[in-house]
Parts: sequence; structure tokens; C-alpha cells
Amino acid sequence: MCRLSFFPLIALLFAACNDGTVFHSYKSLPVEGWERRDTVCFDIPPTDRNFDGTLTIGLRTVAHVGTQDIVLAVEQADPEGNVRLCDTVRYPLTDAEGYALSKGVNTHQYEDRHLPLRLKKGKNTQIRIRHLMRHEVLSGITEIGIRIDKH
Repeated sequence: MCRLSFFPLIALLFAACNDGTVFHSYKSLPVEGWERRDTVCFDIPPTDRNFDGTLTIGLRTVAHVGTQDIVLAVEQADPEGNVRLCDTVRYPLTDAEGYALSKGVNTHQYEDRHLPLRLKKGKNTQIRIRHLMRHEVLSGITEIGIRIDKH
């Protein structure tokens, strides 16, 4: 009898701890470097209603990336490959003296670029990210990820 009354309490605690994140995923990049033509894709499952939220781009890097900032193209596309929204994001990695703008010793994590995001009810969505740097191969970026939060 005590167990039955305990389960609603657990469910309530889980509901109270929900921070609004509906999707969060990282993908590893090749050790030899991220080539400009390599697009990282995240498949977002369909939602049960129209959804307005925030897309946050995250980067994980080695301690010395060798560049002060990175420029990314971030596309929101439908399953047929039609781009519905495209943003260009400049991501500062170090200050003018070359010190990392994140915390870490051997690796650094950056997660502070917030973009508006709209998901349509019942539709699959794909988030595609590629770098727009002058160098063909970008080294030092170990992972890239996205997080989608409710408004």
C-alpha cells in the first residue's frame, strides 16, 4: 500500500525536474579534422504539436584549437532536403590574447549560441551544421552538438 502512494510522488519529482530540454545530442568529428564539405546532421523526431523553441549549438574542442573563432552554417531542413531556415553563426573560442572563453584543461566545451527554432506537428526535421572557415580542414573540434529547449 505504501508503494502505490510512493509512485505518484516519484512521477511528480521527475516532472518538477524537467528543465525544458526536449532533444540533446552530440556527434564526434573525425580525429584528422572536420572537412568543409562534411555536414553533421541531427534527425529530430516529429512532435505531437507545433513547437517554438530554442536551438543551442555546442562545441567541444581540444585545449589549443589554433583559431580565435569558428563560423558555422546551421540549416533546418525537412525530410525532402528543402532548407526552411539557414543561419550563420560566429562562435568565439578565445579572447584577443588566445585564452579560451570556456572552462576546461585538456578539453573545452562551448554552448551558448541560441537560435529560434520552429518544429511543425508530425513533421521530421533535420538540423545540418557545417563549418564555413577558410581552411579546408578544421582541426581541434572534437564534437558538435545541439540542444533544443521549449520556450
